[in-house]
Amino acid sequence: MEQVRDELASCGVISSNREFCVSWLAKDESYMRGLRFRDLPPSADALATCASKLGYYAYHFNKSSQPEQREWSERFYRLRGLCQQAMENQARAKWMTVERMGL
Repeated sequence: MEQVRDELASCGVISSNREFCVSWLAKDESYMRGLRFRDLPPSADALATCASKLGYYAYHFNKSSQPEQREWSERFYRLRGLCQQAMENQARAKWMTVERMGL
C-alpha cells in the first residue's frame, strides 16, 4: 500500500498521505499512520477500494488516443495488480493452513 501511495505521490496524483487515505482508500485521514503504529497490513476493504479506483482510471486512460494517458493507464493497472496481489496473499494466509485446507 505504501508503494502505491508513494508512486501516486511521485507522479503528482496525490499531494499528501491524508489525500491518499481519504480519496483512494475511503478511510480516515490517519489510516496509514494507524497501520504503521500497530504494525498491521492494510485491510482487504482498503486494498479493494484502491484497486477499484486504480482500475477505473486505468480503463478510462486506456481509451484515450494520447500516449501519455496510455502510459498512465499501464501504470495504474500495474498498481491495481499490486493491491490485488496483496489481497490474494492475505486471503491465502488465512485459509492455507493445515486445519483449513480440508485435506
